[in-house]
Amino acid sequence: MDNNRQYTINGRVLTSSDLADIKEIVKLYPRLPRKELIRTICENLRWSSAILSKREKKIEQGLEELERAGEIKLPPRAKPTGRDNSSFPINRGARKKKIPITHKTDPEDEICGSINQFMPIKVEIADTVEKDMLWDEYVERYHDLGYGRPCGNQLKYLISIGDEPSRYAGCMMFSASSWSLAKRDKWIGWTKEDRASKLYLVVNNTRFLVLPWIKIGNLASYSLSQACKRIQKDWWLKHRYTPVLLETFVDSEKYIGTSYRAANWSYLGNTKGLGRNNRSGKASLSQKQIFVYPLVRDFRKYLTGEKEARGGRI
Repeated sequence: MDNNRQYTINGRVLTSSDLADIKEIVKLYPRLPRKELIRTICENLRWSSAILSKREKKIEQGLEELERAGEIKLPPRAKPTGRDNSSFPINRGARKKKIPITHKTDPEDEICGSINQFMPIKVEIADTVEKDMLWDEYVERYHDLGYGRPCGNQLKYLISIGDEPSRYAGCMMFSASSWSLAKRDKWIGWTKEDRASKLYLVVNNTRFLVLPWIKIGNLASYSLSQACKRIQKDWWLKHRYTPVLLETFVDSEKYIGTSYRAANWSYLGNTKGLGRNNRSGKASLSQKQIFVYPLVRDFRKYLTGEKEARGGRI
């Protein structure tokens, strides 16, 4: 191996950090099928847009170059099934990511008490490959909806409790907002044109999980409040623009939104059960409660174009 050699994948010159991340992913998941390993690498190196597109093949070819150079060892190709395995489908919808379940997320003994007994409570970005994969595994294993495949830009947080050694207590994800949401759009005062150009400034809390063995009063609402305080800065550092409004949906058949209410989120009403990208107009899902949380006082001015953020930052 040439430690000074530079590698390029899909037009991107790999940094030493990129190469280290790829090696760590390959090492952590030696039994993952080849395509799933490649897609896991894409997600962790922010190449998610390449998944299920022609670019995925180029990334595989770049990883094969790393293999020839002795940097990594890829799983063998899948055996032919009678279809052309050399081509990749283009934008045919999101495919569920396979999350290996390991002993790292096995259930633990129940932890009970008041929040003051477990300070400090930390809400921190899953900013390493190991933390990111642990987040995926916890959510796939214990969240009602599993991991799924998040839409657009995203930010994952891990919740930990106690001093060193701290223990993980939950997970949160913020990602792309709902395209069309009548009650939210009316509350903001959006026209269709406003929404089309400013929707990126709204971010959805798409996953929130307190691990099932954690029974700590007020932990959920406290963690939400901590995330709200830091998300503008964190989002800017990762995506180079600043959201002004958070939203979330709560399944009213299972929950009543207590944590969001306690964290001062506002209830706007219920969805029509159409789903995020539904275009048929027919309800196909259970209705969800809509909660929102403004991150700045004059959020409506940013969302309607009355006020413009320079460089995307507010």
